[in-house]
Amino acid sequence: METVLNKKRSYRHIVYALISFACPFLAIAAILIYQHFAYDWYWELMAQPAPLDDADKYAGAMMSIGLAVQMIIAVGVGSIVGLACAGISLKRNPRFFSFGAVALLFNLLPFLGVIILFLNRGT
Repeated sequence: METVLNKKRSYRHIVYALISFACPFLAIAAILIYQHFAYDWYWELMAQPAPLDDADKYAGAMMSIGLAVQMIIAVGVGSIVGLACAGISLKRNPRFFSFGAVALLFNLLPFLGVIILFLNRGT
């Protein structure tokens, strides 16, 4: 029987937890960069000094709603990827109080409002 003298300690679970924390923020940054380049006409429309007619105002309002929906979807996708990374972190280091558990709770926050909304829908 051999004894292990220099047992290496792995910190991969902490790396996965940090990646999990970063995923929603990276998704927000990516969607903001995409929106900046894909909808440059929208940002030019908002910067016009001339008075806007009703069609421009309504198109701007609809575009704002579309941009907000894209942001919500990006945060959702980023949180799902973050949940996967937090799950990997918890699989590597299965403790209740760990970075992985905190990362899991952090990535569940965006879904908590939706879950509460659906649970209280009947009342």
